[in-house]
Amino acid sequence: MGKQKPRIAANINCLNCGAHLSSQFCPQCGQKNKDYRLSFKDLFSDFLEEMLDMDSRVLRTMRTLFTKPGFLTTEYIKGRRISYLPPVRIYLVASVVFFLLLSLKAMLPSVQNNQFIRELTSKGGVEESLSSRIKSQQASKTDQTALFEEQGLVSAESDSSHSGMSLSFDDQAFDVEQGEFLNSFTDNFAKMMFLLLPVAALQLKLLYWRRRKLYIEHLIFSLHVHAFIFSLLILTVILDYKPVMWTVILASLIYLYLSMKNYYEQSYMKTFSKMFLLLFSYGLTTGLVMVLTLVITAIAMLAGS
Repeated sequence: MGKQKPRIAANINCLNCGAHLSSQFCPQCGQKNKDYRLSFKDLFSDFLEEMLDMDSRVLRTMRTLFTKPGFLTTEYIKGRRISYLPPVRIYLVASVVFFLLLSLKAMLPSVQNNQFIRELTSKGGVEESLSSRIKSQQASKTDQTALFEEQGLVSAESDSSHSGMSLSFDDQAFDVEQGEFLNSFTDNFAKMMFLLLPVAALQLKLLYWRRRKLYIEHLIFSLHVHAFIFSLLILTVILDYKPVMWTVILASLIYLYLSMKNYYEQSYMKTFSKMFLLLFSYGLTTGLVMVLTLVITAIAMLAGS
């Protein structure tokens, strides 16, 4: 069996950065050393390589994130990063998808359990099915607006020609669009949640100050945990059932405990007590941020009206 001939480098210098080449990949920028005269074959080949590499990284990252709590943070801290997506990207993708679906849920008909499809099949027309879904959503608006009454938000008049709310400050009412308010609140709360990440990392730093870990390490841990929780919360938007919500809450608590146990490597009791303190302090912070977001959203809408 003959020996395979070594592949000759296509160029002496890298076409991307100009560095001297001695292998199939540039030692400076990593670009593949080959003849880049354009052809449809090369274009499709490059596209396919990038897609397969990205897909493998995404699948590997998500599989590790869900099946090995705390392991992804350990890998990143140790410098094993090329095989996984960056922590910030994981968090942004999960949180953006969650808040986007949350916003769309207020505007689009619910398709939970294929209710719209079943109604479309039984009624035999799109118009009748849409009318039925709209009526059912209008009947549930009282439950939705009740969430804002404790913050000084009062439902608009029942005979109003549009779906609205009124903000009452100093015994003076201001009418606003309910959908617009909910969308603005969701958008503002998503931004505030991103600002909460450094706060969560600071709380972890205080809880584990004897572990002598850098603040950035706690921040990376916080990014991974939040990314997992937001990924699960997507299910609560798609499947609007109380059992799903409780399952997500329980899974999030178990995941947080296992992540803290595996990454910080302390005893079960210490991990449990510190998780309880973290949940208490972070819960208070999140509640304050939610109230602040409601106030900011209301003031912004009144100022723009």
